This record gives sequence, structure tokens and C-alpha cells, in this order.
Amino acid sequence: MRIHFAAIPAYGHVFPMVPLAAAAQGAGHDVLFICGDDFAGRLPVPVVAGVPAGLTLGVAEREAVAAAGDRTDPFWFPRAMFGVVMPRHTEPLLRGMWEAQGRPDLLVHESSHLGAAMAAAAEGVPAISFNIGMQAAGWLTILQPETHLQPRVVIDPSPPSWSLWTLPPGIEHLPIRSMAWSGAAAAGADWLAGPTSGPRGYVTLGTVSFGAIEALRRSILAAAGVCERVLVAAGPQGEPAALGELPASVRVERFVDQAAVLQQADVAIHHGGTGTLLACLAAGVRQVLTPQGADQFVNADRLTALGAGVAVANDAPADAVDAALAHVLGDPGVRARVEAIRAEMASMPDPERVVAQLVERVDA
Repeated sequence: MRIHFAAIPAYGHVFPMVPLAAAAQGAGHDVLFICGDDFAGRLPVPVVAGVPAGLTLGVAEREAVAAAGDRTDPFWFPRAMFGVVMPRHTEPLLRGMWEAQGRPDLLVHESSHLGAAMAAAAEGVPAISFNIGMQAAGWLTILQPETHLQPRVVIDPSPPSWSLWTLPPGIEHLPIRSMAWSGAAAAGADWLAGPTSGPRGYVTLGTVSFGAIEALRRSILAAAGVCERVLVAAGPQGEPAALGELPASVRVERFVDQAAVLQQADVAIHHGGTGTLLACLAAGVRQVLTPQGADQFVNADRLTALGAGVAVANDAPADAVDAALAHVLGDPGVRARVEAIRAEMASMPDPERVVAQLVERVDA
């Protein structure tokens, strides 16, 4: 079977889908990942560009601001960005690719990639959505005013206890176990490993940090105050020197193999991006979230409501991260709730099983 995967070419959109794409290829299917040239050679499956040359994030953001409708709508920017601008560029590109090279038997697209969904509908390609947020109905709800398309199946890695929303009638919910993937060498993981007399910490603001250098430095210093070793992922575009002088117990890398790192960490301080949040939950790592933008605030609120972590705002008192760390490391209730979610996620179907389920649905 020819299976195409499609994602907006950004780490948080591409990486969550890679384990499923790799499993499909491992099962003998002809797999192609449509995202961006920057990912060519970095994924375990073939990659082609899914956006026109020259369409940078900055260009797309400026177009989204110009295309925005009601600015009183709290979701005006994602509606414009993912409901108008990206489909404008991606739908014709995908349709042209399929008309020239042949249509796939199945398209799996991440939930914000409406251009791929529109191309599939126009070309008669069966399409299934992959949820990249922590609420299965989130993107469907946000982008509903921009399209009348509705997937018949949504693949969802969020644990059942997390979700507050219900999918609309007629949409099948297909759970999948979250499998962290980075494609990077295990930078820092060996350094973080090994016996210690105190906890080991991991600090990051993800691949898109919104320039929050001070928030990142505050988290690093707080972690260094209680952790024997602290590993920092500054992001592929991050500049470690901008963080200033740091304690000797801190090591800074631009990019790490997050899955390997989290096997060695006791606590993580991060932005609350869905990929990092799921990876921490799957590894049973306690978390302090410092949200900076996008859906990170929603994730932080939900993690706090579940009693599985603590959120700290950028304008919180100077010692707020220290207090949050003390709470998540010292409260046995937090540890128990984190472990319960970890066990819940471990029982979800793995990518190999989900591939078989997708084939069953296409053949039906």
C-alpha cells in the first residue's frame, strides 16, 4: 500500500508522526513523508517538500496577519495561519504532486494541515487525521470555520484521562501510544546518566522558544539549585552563549535525543509543548511547565488540574520555579499521579498495531 504522511514542516508537527511512518515502512508499505526539505535525510523514511520554495515561517506569519478576520476571536491567528495561509500554498502543491506521480492509497495528515486534507478530498484520496495537540477535538474545533471537511478517523496519542473534549459524531477515535522520536544523536544522555546523590534535571523551551532567554535561564538556575546534574536543550536555533555564565553542573546542547535523555531524568522544566509533555508523561518524569505561547498554556492548565505537575508564569515571583520543583520532587501524590498516567499510556496500542488498523480501514 502507498501511504503518504503530511505535516506542516516544523518539529512539533513532524516528529509526533515519525514513529507511525517508520512502522508503516517496517510493515512493507511504500511510505513518503511530505513536509519540508530541512527534514530530508533526517527521518527514517523518504521525504519530499510539501511547501513551496521560499515559504518561510516569517513569510507565512505576515500573510496570516494580513488574512486575519475577527481580531477579537482568541483563535484568530491559528485560524488564519492554518485555515487560510498554509492551505493556500500546500493544497495545489500536493494535488500537482499526486497528479504527476500518482495518488497514494492513504494519506495520514497532522490535524492542523488543512491543505493536505483539502487536497485529499479533491483527489479522492482516503485521509486520516493525526492529532498533534493534547485534545483530540482541539484543531477540529479551532479550524471548523475555515473548512467543512471532517475526518472519519482521528489518531490520538493523548492519554484517556487527559482529554476533556469529545469528538463530533461520526468521527472514529483511534488511540496510539506516544513514542518519542528526535532523530538526533544521544547528546547529553550519557552525561546525565549514572549514579548521583541528587536528582537529575532536564530543561528546555523546545524548538520554538519565542526568544524567552530570561525564562530559560531562570529555569536552569532553579534546576541547578536542587539537581546534581542539569542538561539543557537550547533548541536548534538557540545560542548557548546567550544564557550567560552557568554552574558547572549544567551542560547545554542545542539539540538532544529527548527520549534517551528522559530515561535518565528525574524532573523536567519545559515550555509545555505537546511533544515534550507527552514524552515526559510516557517516561514517568515529573514536570514543571513554563508556557510561552500556542497551546502550551492549555497544556499547563490541564497538567496542573490533574495534579501531575505545576505551571509557572513568566511574571511569577523569582522563587516560583524553585517552589514548583520542591513540590513535584517532594510530593508523593504527584509521583503517584505521574506514574498512573505513564501506565495508562503504556497500555495504548503501539504504532505497529495502529498501522494494521489503518490498513483494515482502507480495505473495508
